[in-house]
Order: sequence, then C-alpha cells, then structure tokens
Amino acid sequence: MKVIALISCGIDDSYHSQLVQSFVDKCAENDCRVLWFQSLSSCSNNTAHDKGELNIFNLINYKLIDAVVIMSLTVINNDVKDQIVKSAREHNLPIISIDGHIDGAYNIYLGYVDALEEMVRHVITKHNAKNIKFLGGDKGNDESDARENVFRKVMAEYNLEVTDDNIDYGYFWWSAAADAVQRHYDKHGSMPDAFVCANDSMAVGVCGKLTELGYRVPEDVIVTGIDGIPEGNTYFPSITTLMLDIDSAGITAAERTVQILNGEIPAEGSETVEGTLLYRESCGCEPARLSSDDNELKHELYGRIDLWNGFSDGIIGMAEGVTNSGSFEETLENIKPFLSSAWTKECWLCICDDFLTKAVKTEDLSKSAENYRRTGYSKIMKYVVHGIEDSQFDLLEPFESEWLVPDFSNTMKKYNNLMFLPLNFRDRVVGYFALEFTYTQRNYHILRSLINNISRVLENARIQSELKAVVNRLEDMYVHDSMTSLYNRRGFYRLVPKIYKKCIQEQKKFMVLSIDLDNLKGINDTYGHHEGDNAITTIANALLMVSDGNEIIARFGGDEYIVAGACPYEDFADDFMKKFYEFLHNYNAASGKPYKVGASCGMYAFVPPEGTSLDEFIKFADELMYDEKATHRKHGYSRGRM
Repeated sequence: MKVIALISCGIDDSYHSQLVQSFVDKCAENDCRVLWFQSLSSCSNNTAHDKGELNIFNLINYKLIDAVVIMSLTVINNDVKDQIVKSAREHNLPIISIDGHIDGAYNIYLGYVDALEEMVRHVITKHNAKNIKFLGGDKGNDESDARENVFRKVMAEYNLEVTDDNIDYGYFWWSAAADAVQRHYDKHGSMPDAFVCANDSMAVGVCGKLTELGYRVPEDVIVTGIDGIPEGNTYFPSITTLMLDIDSAGITAAERTVQILNGEIPAEGSETVEGTLLYRESCGCEPARLSSDDNELKHELYGRIDLWNGFSDGIIGMAEGVTNSGSFEETLENIKPFLSSAWTKECWLCICDDFLTKAVKTEDLSKSAENYRRTGYSKIMKYVVHGIEDSQFDLLEPFESEWLVPDFSNTMKKYNNLMFLPLNFRDRVVGYFALEFTYTQRNYHILRSLINNISRVLENARIQSELKAVVNRLEDMYVHDSMTSLYNRRGFYRLVPKIYKKCIQEQKKFMVLSIDLDNLKGINDTYGHHEGDNAITTIANALLMVSDGNEIIARFGGDEYIVAGACPYEDFADDFMKKFYEFLHNYNAASGKPYKVGASCGMYAFVPPEGTSLDEFIKFADELMYDEKATHRKHGYSRGRM
C-alpha cells in the first residue's frame, strides 16, 4: 500500500470534486491511499486568516507518504508551494503537478493554450471583433500570464494592436472582473467588441456588469471564458468556454503517480490533457435558451437552497447553544451533533494542547496575544472529538499529531482517503479537522462554512475560558493576601459570617485565634525586610500546615493573623495551638536564622451566645492575645473563659 499526499487550496464544488474524486478512485484501484491537505480558501490576499488557513500544510508528515501531488492552479501562494516542493525533495519524494508547472516534477497540463488560441481566432474571424479586451487573473500568476501571452500572440497574428487599454486583471473572480468593466466604461464611455476572460467566473462578472450598464451580450459585446465551470452553462447567456476534461486529468495524475512509484516512467516529464471548446450564447453561436429548458436546473438549485437554509438554521442553533456552555468540554459536547453536516463515515476534530491558555496572570494580559500558536501544530492534540456515521460521537484520548489521526495504520486500512482541513481563527491555530470523504454526499460550500463556524465557536469558548480565568484571578487577588496566600480581611468577612451563624443555629463550638507575630520591627531593623518577610510567611505556613482545611485563616495586617472556624471536637482549638507552636519550635531549631520566629496568641472557643456578634467574639480573642503579648510569654497563649 502506497500513501499519496494531495495538496490544494480553495474548495470548489466543480473543479475539486471532479478532479479529486477521479484521482482518488484511480488510486484506490492501485492500492494507494490519499491524504488530501486542503485550505478552505484560495489564500490569495496574504491576510491573517489566509496565513492561518495555509498552516494546514505544516501538518504534512513526509515520513508517512510516498509521493506528493499538487493541484498547482489552486495553490496561488508560491512561497507555500515552494516549501512543499522543498520538503518533498528533502525526503526524496516524487512530485506530480496538475494544471501548472513545477521544475523537476511530472507536470500534467490541461489544454488551455491551444484552446485559447482557437477561441481568440474564433472571436476575430467568426465575429469580426477587432477591439478586444483581455481580462487576466493575477498579474504575475504563471497561469494568468501564460493565457495573456496567448492572447497577445493571436492578436499579433492578425496585426491587431494590444495596448494597456486592451489588458486588465480580474483576479479570477467575478466581482473583480465587473470592477474592470466599470473602469473601462468610466475611462472610455464605451465598450470593446469583445471581452476574452481567463476563466468563466470573470466572464460571468463581465456579463452581469455589461447588462447593468445597458449593453446586450452578445449583440453589443461578445464575452468568452475558458475553464468550463457549471455556472458558465447555467448562466444567461451561457458562456462560450473550454470544457476541460477534469476527470481525465485526475485519472492521468493517479496513473502517472503509480507508474513513477513502480519505476515504470521517469519522475520528471509532462503531458497535456485536451478539452473541448463550447461555443455558446455569449458569443452568439448558440441560440438563447427557452425558459422551459431551465426547469431541471431550477429544481436542482432550489434543492441546494433548501439544504443550505437547513444547515444555516442548525449553525445558528449551535452558536446559541455554545454561548451558554459552562466549560470548554461542554462546548465540545454542543458541537458534536453538527459534525454530521460533514457527511462522512468517520471524522476527527483535533485541537492543539496549547490552544487553551493556562490561568492568566493579570500582569501578563497585555502579552497574551503574543503567545498563541501561529505556525505548525502542537506535538499532542489534546481534545479529539471523534464521529462515526454522522451520529455516534465521543471524546478520545490525546494523541501525537505526527500520526495525523488516532490509530493511523488501521484507519488507512479502512479508507481510501482522508481529508485534512484547518481550524483557525485569523492566524491563531486552533487545530484541524480530519475526515473520510465521499463524493456522492459532498457539498464543499457547506463543509467550508461548517469548519469556519466551528473555528469561531472554539475561539469564543477559548476567550470565555480565559476571561473566566482572569476573573477568578482577580477575585482571588481581591480576597487573598499576595505575600502569604492567606485570606485578607475581605476574604475573611466574606466566608466566616456563614460559619459563625451556622454554629449559633446548630449550637456548635466556634473558635477564634488571634495571633500576632512577635518582634517584626526588630527583625526588619536588624536583619532587613527580606528576613521580616520570611518571618511573616513562616507564621502563615505554620497555620496552614496545622489546619485541616476547614478553618478560615487570614492575615489582617503586617503582623496580625486570625483563624476562625467550627470545632469538630471538644479540644480541637487547644490541639490546633499546640501543633502551631510545635511547628514554630521545630522551624527555629532547624532554620539557622540568627533570630527566632515567635507569636503571641489569644484563643476564644465557645458556642456563640445569642446576640453576640462575630466582631464581639473576635474582640474577646484579640484582648486575650494582647494580654499574652503584654506578659511577653513566648510560645504560650491565653485561653478565654466564659
């Protein structure tokens, strides 16, 4: 069994569906498995979101694969393409390029060049067009430049001048092409005889803008495309174009990959898969369709709209549900049912172990955005939501991301293919979504929306988790002493009144210990404030060590402490104090310090009488402590009596 990595960007229902499925099917016939790494958008704008999407290609483990196949036309970012090629060559893997050129690879071209030449000649000779405008994709893009050069070549054959006014760029997208038409009109107040577009999407945009400006296609202006997308046929007027043989391209790519792996052909070479020119309504070679011809198309489109509306309602429900989630784990539970929209036999939602930040320190808040992951994936994927047959979901144990999915070997035996999609919020890496994909049930637009929405939901859950951590941290700071971690006065009075009231109601003994660190000023003056701080924390540690965790221990001031709580048995308060002094005795014997840490204590332990307030009860203990301090009895305490 061989494993092949397939690389592409910008999911498209027509181009990707046909090419990938034919490629996967032919690979399966030859006992090859396909790992399809796919960004959700074309990533042509180099935005933060684009960078986050392109991170999916950092997931590729070249040690697990035997060949790399790149759908080059879709990978617009040359830096990403170059890095993939470099990594593949470092691992001595053959590279096969579909619909674009890569040096040293086996390049499979779709027959644009000859077809575009014939298309331009057709517009000139059949329709007598002389003033022709070419709309390219991205200036500097290899495919766009190649198509522009074909246009210039044919225009030169017929001695037709090409100036800057004859060339513009629509970035392979309908809205940008419409803007180009508007620019031409604003400059000239008229239109050329024809627009030759580098793809059908731009041709659709041109037709729409021409109609908006009052021009008829093809009566006033001829429009042509080149790549044969379904919308070009369903649009009115239908677009004159080249029908690419995408299925054959996918099959050919699979066959050549297998042959290269078997040593049957060289790893470097090229061939062209030809398509068929279709002269349709937009150039005037096909009569306009009757409305009755569109019934089947309308039925299909309404079906897609119903599917999309149902999905959108579900996504809104998911967003509302996770808003009320009490924890990140609860958010994952709310997401599970919506993974069924991926229509897959099995899927894995994998989240990086460093996606959720640890408890945030308030002083680090301004730096928190600098610390999140932007590149690559964590070694361990901590949260793994596993789905089977659209209905069974569970949370798996963490696994190492280099294996892509849990139990990689057995998964490869079960399925012919796995698809990997990025989970990111802008350039923040969340994780990735892996799934087995089935062509007959695939709707890539819904899949893209599902993944984008899940990424947003997870980011929102992360933010809520971090905000809770900050709030808890601030709350903790509000009620705790920063030096000793004991409660402060606010914390003490927030918790103790309930205990005191309960002791009154249940007639249980309540104790208060008032403790004062001896000679703090002398330690500070003689040995320095760092030693004074040591004495302060030593008293705190002593109290914490002898506590059973049910008492409230607070630091009220520089050298003042108080302990309060219900007594679980008769002599509990006496035992507490004995253990406290024993701790100090052992500390002083072992510390090696030139001073001893001592304390004066007052203890008051009784069933609180009705009508006696907590503050009055504490006052009794304070008075006993001051009596003790006044007598200078070290390591002893005064016990209140009633």
